[in-house]
Amino acid sequence: MKKLISIVIILLIAVLMTQTVPDKKAHKEAMMKAIKEYVDEEATNRGFGNNVITSIGKSLVNTSIQLALGSKLKVHNYYLFNTTSIRMKGKDQILSLGIFGQVITFDKDMLRERLESAD
Repeated sequence: MKKLISIVIILLIAVLMTQTVPDKKAHKEAMMKAIKEYVDEEATNRGFGNNVITSIGKSLVNTSIQLALGSKLKVHNYYLFNTTSIRMKGKDQILSLGIFGQVITFDKDMLRERLESAD
């Protein structure tokens, strides 16, 4: 009986996972949030003030990245979860993991590392 209950629970969790896999839009939104935080922090660290020119520059960077993500972002569906990647320097770089309706993406430090290693 315990074995049957365990199997039923595992199957219910698997069905729940398949029904809550985030879509590409959710991945893109989560990555844009992380990228925006990164761009804001970098602008502050490099001594750019909060002025009109800095705001326009940040907006241009964010828009450019959003357009690139929209066209270059690949979603890899594994039914229970999914990942997204983008091709950089001839390699697919995993950017996020989607599971149970949530997107786990790079934080600012991981993003900085990836961008610096891509240069």
